[in-house]
Amino acid sequence: YISHCSNYSIDISINYIRIQSIDHIMCQPQPLTCATIKANARLRRSRQWKDQSENQQSNANTAPTMADQTNNTPNKKNSRRKRRPTKKEQRQRLRSNSCDVSTTSTQPLSSDESTSTPIVKKTSKKTTSTPRRKRSKKSKSSRPKVVSIPAAELTEEEKAKYVALDAEMVGIGPGGFQSRLARVSVVNWDGVTIYDTHVQVVEKVTDYRTFVSGITEEDLTSDDAVTFDEAQTKVAELLEDKILVGHGLKNDFKVLGISHPWYAIRDTAKYEPFMKTLDAPIFSDPSHPNGTTLVAKKLKVLAKDKLGMTIQEEGKPHSPVEDAVAALELYKKHRGKWEKAVGWKMERTFAITQKAQ
Repeated sequence: YISHCSNYSIDISINYIRIQSIDHIMCQPQPLTCATIKANARLRRSRQWKDQSENQQSNANTAPTMADQTNNTPNKKNSRRKRRPTKKEQRQRLRSNSCDVSTTSTQPLSSDESTSTPIVKKTSKKTTSTPRRKRSKKSKSSRPKVVSIPAAELTEEEKAKYVALDAEMVGIGPGGFQSRLARVSVVNWDGVTIYDTHVQVVEKVTDYRTFVSGITEEDLTSDDAVTFDEAQTKVAELLEDKILVGHGLKNDFKVLGISHPWYAIRDTAKYEPFMKTLDAPIFSDPSHPNGTTLVAKKLKVLAKDKLGMTIQEEGKPHSPVEDAVAALELYKKHRGKWEKAVGWKMERTFAITQKAQ
């Protein structure tokens, strides 16, 4: 009984193992060995080959142009995107196509050659295209050239109304901070010197300012030097009923001890188009915001920028005649606008005085 039971259990376990092995085999994917499936695969391949051969023959017979090829988009299902040829491959194709130009133009294209024609035409298009022009860079000029504008022609009577003045000073007192007249020069409209003399200084000179004025002790003690009263009287006579031109005339009037009507003064240091603005005001005044404070430029800067003249060179003393001529030339160049501004100020002043009366 025991052996019978054991044999029965062995048979059951063997059958169970067989069933499990059969289930395992059935669950595994089996290769397609059916004859019908193979026949269907062969039929599909034959149809695809037939369609490809027909398409190649139709392309060889029609030979589409470059414009048609660019307009017709390829079918995404039947065509794959080709790899872009490298530069080395493009050069090799270009050489081979240039050698066979005559043959390719006369002989009909085969099915294999028809597929490569677009690449050949693209390379020929690159060779025939004109090179792109490079933009010309603008040359950086250091500074614009000074253009001389001729002044309006004036009559001799009108020219006689204009004079230009400049003076040089020396220092007296402790440190030489107080100025005294040492030389005065006056020129006419044409730049001709009508008065130029050294002036004697009664006080003891502590600073001759030779590096700027060019004045020495010998100039003030020479016989050609005149007294202060003589120079003051002569200058006052020359300026009577004249339009005076100069640079920083306030200092010249102070050392000469004379005055002149404001409407007859043409000071290049006070003419607003010749002045420069400061980024910050000198005084903390709310009526003068940033950029509205005007300061005078140096005469040599104006002469260089506006006229192209070089005056007051480094290491050389100033010449009052040269400075007077430079100020006069600046006025001549801008005389039109300057006189309009002065005329407007005179009208405003006359209107204000009439209202006050």
